[in-house]
Amino acid sequence: MPAPIEDTVPWYKQFYPWFLIALPGSVVIACAITIYLAVNADDSVVSDNYYKDGLMINQRLEQDERAKALGLAAQLEFDLEVGDILMDITGLVQDPEQLQLEIIHPTNHEFDRIVVLHRLQGNRYRGDLEHQLTFRQYLRLSPVGDINEVEWRLNGDINFKDSKIATLGAQ
Repeated sequence: MPAPIEDTVPWYKQFYPWFLIALPGSVVIACAITIYLAVNADDSVVSDNYYKDGLMINQRLEQDERAKALGLAAQLEFDLEVGDILMDITGLVQDPEQLQLEIIHPTNHEFDRIVVLHRLQGNRYRGDLEHQLTFRQYLRLSPVGDINEVEWRLNGDINFKDSKIATLGAQ
């Protein structure tokens, strides 16, 4: 019987030991990255003060109902190349000199913008965009001031991939 052939290549120069070490090693690295992200990432969608937010719901419903009672509606046209917003609003008893348009990113509050619209004449307003807008955004129009203190508000959304015109109404 011939003697068994011995492997003369050391273990650390072979493929399979490193392959077997790499599998659990990659899981350990993935866990470390996940723990780091969970601890350091900002949960901007989650509210820290949910009780106060719950109390504000009734006030926000009153703003929507007031806008509906006034028959308010607005149409916005975005010119993204120039950076202009033109708006026509109907139903206002008096035309304020300024209105406030909140452009709200669906998932990250860091991308939210507030644009002040200045009255041109009658019920036509204009504002300037400072940043390029893409994809879907939520829109909220109200008189200038704290959103929780204003008398009415109009809501809507727009997907800049599909359209440059948005219609806002009371919900």
